[in-house]
Amino acid sequence: MGVLGLWDIITLSGQSRSLTHLAVVDGFDSNASSKRAYRVGIDASIWYKHAAFSKGGENPELRLLFFRAVKLAELPLLPLFVFDGRERPKVKRGSKMGKAGSHALTSGMKEILDAFGFEWRMAPGEAEAELAYLNRTGIIDAIMTDDVDAFVFGATTIIRNSSLQLSGNKSNPALDSNGKPSSHHVMVFKASVIATHPGIGLSRGGMVLFALLTGGDYDKGVDKFGKTIAHALARCGFGDQLLRACERRQEESLHLVLPRWRAAVNMELATDSCGFLGRTYPRLQLPDAFPDLKLLENYATPVCSAKLGRQGGGAMRGTGEMNLGRIAAFCEKYFEWGTRTLIVKRFRDLLWEAAVIRILRRAALEADEKEIERRIAAGNMDRHVRGPLRPERRDAVGTPATLVKKYLNISAADLRAQAFANRGPQGNHAQAIPDPHPLIVKIHSSRQHVSTDKIVEYRLEIAPHQLVDLTRSGIIGKRPDEVAKKKKGGTPPDPLSPLRMWCPASMLWQVHPALVEDFEFGAEEKKRKKDERGKGKGKGKNDVNKGKRTYRGSSFGGGSSFSKDVEMVIDLT
Repeated sequence: MGVLGLWDIITLSGQSRSLTHLAVVDGFDSNASSKRAYRVGIDASIWYKHAAFSKGGENPELRLLFFRAVKLAELPLLPLFVFDGRERPKVKRGSKMGKAGSHALTSGMKEILDAFGFEWRMAPGEAEAELAYLNRTGIIDAIMTDDVDAFVFGATTIIRNSSLQLSGNKSNPALDSNGKPSSHHVMVFKASVIATHPGIGLSRGGMVLFALLTGGDYDKGVDKFGKTIAHALARCGFGDQLLRACERRQEESLHLVLPRWRAAVNMELATDSCGFLGRTYPRLQLPDAFPDLKLLENYATPVCSAKLGRQGGGAMRGTGEMNLGRIAAFCEKYFEWGTRTLIVKRFRDLLWEAAVIRILRRAALEADEKEIERRIAAGNMDRHVRGPLRPERRDAVGTPATLVKKYLNISAADLRAQAFANRGPQGNHAQAIPDPHPLIVKIHSSRQHVSTDKIVEYRLEIAPHQLVDLTRSGIIGKRPDEVAKKKKGGTPPDPLSPLRMWCPASMLWQVHPALVEDFEFGAEEKKRKKDERGKGKGKGKNDVNKGKRTYRGSSFGGGSSFSKDVEMVIDLT
């Protein structure tokens, strides 16, 4: 998709990373954006293309979009979806484009985004060009896409979509630290690395020239100028010259510059003076009409907020959040399993983990606010909390029912009440409500797993009562529950029964320090007792905890870390 052959050229510069590691370490932990999340921009039209291959059941295309949204919600990510606007190119990939927003999936897609609290915007022109502008100006951290055009438009970081089923990923899959293809990993590409890589050496101007020569979404390129020749000429700096001339051009002056520029390119083809071609091409020359000025403008100065003197909506607001009742209503409306019983049953597997992660991120932001208030009271005016926060037990925000309802509640009336009530000093704090079933009960174990590039995680026990209640509040009973048929594999779990999930340790440290400290103390005690038993039984005997990994090092927050050469699980249950 996009410029022909460009992915093949830049693939050597990609870095395989766990998407969890990227979201937690570069987003939540670093907190560079003050959002406790990694901000990713997504071109909605690319999701439409993927959805076209989904078959079977009611609304299969929307089903794929829904499950994609679920996966994003499971991590501390802050997605920003961008839709093509009215001034996008009229013809792309040889086909006429429809009206902006005219895609059959757009309405349902926006319902999903609103239900999950994901931000979306309309681009003035092409979504990829707008995303490149937002990335270049630091409004988003990366673009998640299959389309390499984003680099040509000026993007700085691209995360290639992770599915191993996508054609572009089958030949170059993201690998985990064991060298195995991994659906948990993504390939991350950076413009700075592409420009300095000794085997690539492509600047943005070089990629613009590459696109003009090899072809892409707007035209077929120049005959006999394949990716090898295009890459070599781009490395000679001709693309940078062309881009500079285009960016500062008046129409007349560019016509004066281009003949000299073409002559220089043709001379390089004949002499290979830079040495990148590897041989001479004395019979190969650029056409006199190259480049097409409209085509050059599409790549070099595409229609986006910057070109129109706008800010593209400014910084991400980050105020939206997943609404369990609203998501349940969406599923009831569109999917054949949208009955009261089946929605709750499926949400246990699909959404409870995501809901916990979203609440932990919100609680972490409130912990940051408390830290800022503490600093100001102490005379420190720094309002940016950088890096992981390790509050004292007494300062813990936790995940009380008040917080869960505040961010995951269906009730529009409650939202209006929060907006207009409590205008005094405590206006930001919702009234406390009873909490008979705390969301997070305890920590059972810890691990460092290859799927997350071995960040420390805790195994949490979750009491889903609040999540079930919020979900049921959005279901109106459009689809009657059918009599359950017995299936092989036993009875499904009670919707209210506890479940367990893995959670990044740093998120829990910031929100529930007491839970972490109690677990770490218990782990140390268990290790100490085991060591004492081992000393009494002699050296070299494998008679303790057979089949289990051992814990090494001190607590996560204590300075030293877990052993890096094993995946260890400490089970205190």
